[in-house]
Amino acid sequence: MIVFGSRSSELALTQTRHVAALLRARTGAEVRIEVLETTGDRVTERPLAAIGVKGAFTVELEEALRAGRIAAAVHSLKDLPVDDPPDLVLGAIPERVDPTDVLLVAPHAHDPGAGALPLRHSARVGTSSPRRGLALQALRGDLRFLDIRGNVPTRVAKVRRGDYDAALFAAAGLDRLGLDLGDLRRVPVPIDLLPPAPGQGALAVQCRRDDQATRALLAAIHDAGAARCVQAERDLLAAMGGGCSLPLGVLATAEPGGEFRLQAALFGGSPAVALRADQRGTDLPALVRTIAAPWAPLIGAPLHGQRVLVLRPGGMGGDLAQSLAVAGASVECVAWTRTEELPPDRTALAAVCAAPALAFTSARAVERFAALAPECRRALAAARTFAVGAATAAALRAAGASPLVADGSGGSALAAHLAAALPRGSAVGFPCALERHAGLERDAAAAGLRVVPLPLYRTVADPAAPDARGPADVVLLTSPSAVRAWLQRPRRPVVRHCVAIGPATAAAMRDAGLRVAAEAPRADLAPVVAALRTCLPSAGPAPAAALHPYPKP
Repeated sequence: MIVFGSRSSELALTQTRHVAALLRARTGAEVRIEVLETTGDRVTERPLAAIGVKGAFTVELEEALRAGRIAAAVHSLKDLPVDDPPDLVLGAIPERVDPTDVLLVAPHAHDPGAGALPLRHSARVGTSSPRRGLALQALRGDLRFLDIRGNVPTRVAKVRRGDYDAALFAAAGLDRLGLDLGDLRRVPVPIDLLPPAPGQGALAVQCRRDDQATRALLAAIHDAGAARCVQAERDLLAAMGGGCSLPLGVLATAEPGGEFRLQAALFGGSPAVALRADQRGTDLPALVRTIAAPWAPLIGAPLHGQRVLVLRPGGMGGDLAQSLAVAGASVECVAWTRTEELPPDRTALAAVCAAPALAFTSARAVERFAALAPECRRALAAARTFAVGAATAAALRAAGASPLVADGSGGSALAAHLAAALPRGSAVGFPCALERHAGLERDAAAAGLRVVPLPLYRTVADPAAPDARGPADVVLLTSPSAVRAWLQRPRRPVVRHCVAIGPATAAAMRDAGLRVAAEAPRADLAPVVAALRTCLPSAGPAPAAALHPYPKP
């Protein structure tokens, strides 16, 4: 006899009965279910993130396992903390079902002309999940979000009676219960807009680590493929130091040919923004590391309440501005510089496309080169590509290349990487800006490499661009051209500190007499956030209300 523990909710019992039936069918084991109440079931008047109990839906079940009252417990995997207790183990992860999120929309609030989120303007949406709420805020700033608690049938009833215009649910829970939704509209939310919580759609059967008999039985219902994918999702959550309230969505799926796809999004900021990643490869742990490395420094809103001014060509902050917003900063990007495309020298272009290696020091050079001509795309696919900086490497991956990334920053670091990887005499194509740093060509030539530069754009000051809206704690200068634009601006805002990205920018600031309050050695997010925190000692963890902003209805 195997005794399963279950929460008292209809969904938890349905899931436990499903696993029990599956185990009975595959092993012939007799099964009994014992119902227990958890903290998450008892405390329904506060948002989950405010309860303050790790594993609000699991603690009591785990204690019953340790006490021997039950032999196994069935959980929604997304509710389990990522750090397994030393005395307990996941004995089985059965086949995963639909991992996506869905909106249930009341008929009066349904607006089919509103795109992927067919909700009327200013609709009231119920959710207790920071991930779901911030994701929809990033898409529709007009929506109003209210905390919603209760089991699945209770939340469905609240939408039906008009307490909310819509609410968000896991598709798996609705499907498992088979509820009659009546006239409510069920709207799937695309994964590229809202990746699911880590492990969503999967069940986990927990047992004691030393209970070999139960573990042997549970092995009969274990799905190794599903387990590998959900483990990668949980590894990403763990790598970012987060719990169930972290606004992270991620989905790992197996692809043909032995590859995996890892889609992820991290949400935050006010107004809400989204950072997105979509990686493919055969090494799931490597995909996890690639996504976690730039995002982990943003967790906990370390720049909460600080105003940061960023000089970017055209005012487009891109991932840098969005990342700082997720880290809690109020970011304004000003268009005091702009890029001008340059017609390529045809002889240099042909030589670069024929080179066995291509080197890049900026994402803009990658994008300009990839869009230039079909032979450039072919060269990216055929040549060995080298990059310095996370943004440059990401741009190369987006263009279909597999770059080798140099440690350090700047052209000299990339030259050292090229010299270690290529034989003397090799030609290296270098798509770049007109005002490029001299380090790459100088140091590569000293190592016996032949660099072929291909200037594709230049950055110039734009005096006609609008002024900044007001004072700031920090101005973040990203290049020597940004330093010149800052100095040439007749009406600069008052700022407390000037921060540089990269040694060339810092040198340009010092040459111009600007005090460098802090320097990020490269444009990767970890050193940028660290540099900002160095000169913003008042920055600290955001209050809970800033991270979990949904009021009661």
